[in-house]
Amino acid sequence: MLENIHRRTPRLWIAVAALALTSITVSPGPDDDIPPDDPTYFQFARVKFNESGRFFWAGWAHDYPRAERNLLKILSEVTGVRTTPDSYTIVELDDPRIMEFPLLYFSEPGTWAITPQEAENLREYFLRGGFAIFDDFDGPWQWAAFEASIKTVFPERQMERLTVDSPIFQCFYEIETLEMTAPRAYANPPEFYGMFDDSGRLQIIVNFNNDIGDYWEWSDTSFFPVSLSNEAYKLGINYVVYALTH
Repeated sequence: MLENIHRRTPRLWIAVAALALTSITVSPGPDDDIPPDDPTYFQFARVKFNESGRFFWAGWAHDYPRAERNLLKILSEVTGVRTTPDSYTIVELDDPRIMEFPLLYFSEPGTWAITPQEAENLREYFLRGGFAIFDDFDGPWQWAAFEASIKTVFPERQMERLTVDSPIFQCFYEIETLEMTAPRAYANPPEFYGMFDDSGRLQIIVNFNNDIGDYWEWSDTSFFPVSLSNEAYKLGINYVVYALTH
């Protein structure tokens, strides 16, 4: 899965990304006869989770599947990570199968309501070295819902606000600033939080007051400026590379 990851400069990224965003298509390659769910490929695993009693809008599926298809397309073009635009799946937290995936993606966790069985399985996932992205939520009540669920998994750990010098922002692309424009208006600017294991390894990245999946989803249209989609792709690729190498 992690063969020959090459670091690219930001300048090369912009050139590659601009070309890819103009027309995201799948080009024939030497591995086209291998199915996209082949275990040697990186699989993007989106979590289907239970929502609290106040909300039943399936926020977990927001941007699906265009967001992951577009991210995987770019990931395969600018890194050595073996994957395809169709190498994505949906998992549930009480399923032992989550242990097969190095990264889990949560969309709209501000509506998340975790069960005891799910919390036990997710805790085991993290104890085995798993990594998770939480994206697309904002405001105090959504943070409270997210925090209540994650505290069920790790009551002894705290969320910490991240700065740009955190290794996850420097592991492939050198992110210069965390001051970014969110895809829609929020009451407060985007913030990034993380949770670390006992050895200091980051295991959770939180995009708060933000929605980078939105940028991925619409990157092959003129809905958002290419420059903003590029920044979202840089973050997404760094998240994947960090999950696979730390």
